[in-house]
Amino acid sequence: MQKTRTGNSRSLVLTALFTAIILVQSVIPWLGTLPIGAFVIGAAVTIITFTVAIGAMVLGPRAGAWLGFVWGAYSLWNAWTGPMGASIGGLIFRNPITAIVPRMLVGLLIGYFYLLIKHRSMKQQAIWLSLFGGLAAFINTFFVLLSTWIGFTVMHTSFTGIPKSGLANWLVISIAGFNGIFEIITGAILVPLIGIPVLTVYQRNIK
Repeated sequence: MQKTRTGNSRSLVLTALFTAIILVQSVIPWLGTLPIGAFVIGAAVTIITFTVAIGAMVLGPRAGAWLGFVWGAYSLWNAWTGPMGASIGGLIFRNPITAIVPRMLVGLLIGYFYLLIKHRSMKQQAIWLSLFGGLAAFINTFFVLLSTWIGFTVMHTSFTGIPKSGLANWLVISIAGFNGIFEIITGAILVPLIGIPVLTVYQRNIK
């Protein structure tokens, strides 16, 4: 019983810690995004994706979905109230489905996938963590693009402020897709570099 209470308390503390990290990364742009505007105007690699992914691997899919929700909810709020709300990215995330659902799926799916390989040694997990890092970025980008496309072509969304034009659609899809490619590469590198030490310490402490 005592061990269970200790484990629950540890999980709550770590969930609060990851939540705080995500909020700090969201509030301070250079902690949560990596600008690559030198290649495409307005483009940036979102590093918060990998914080959610690592948190999901440490705490499980349920907590991972929560972390994704926190990130998505802040993105939605910032898109409507923040100074970057008028940018293409800001207009995309004015849609609550686009802002929240893909981010929750990152935490949920990566958390479940990690459960399948967590029994392996950390050395064996390294390649999987690299794949999960790239997959986290792919999940986020794919579902953001999918929900944006549905908004354009099926729901004919206009409340977000994105102009109904072929040029606007092309800009949204091209910039988001370009970001996705760089995020997949970045995730494949960052997640094992950060995730292996974090998971190693965590697993040692719960034994």
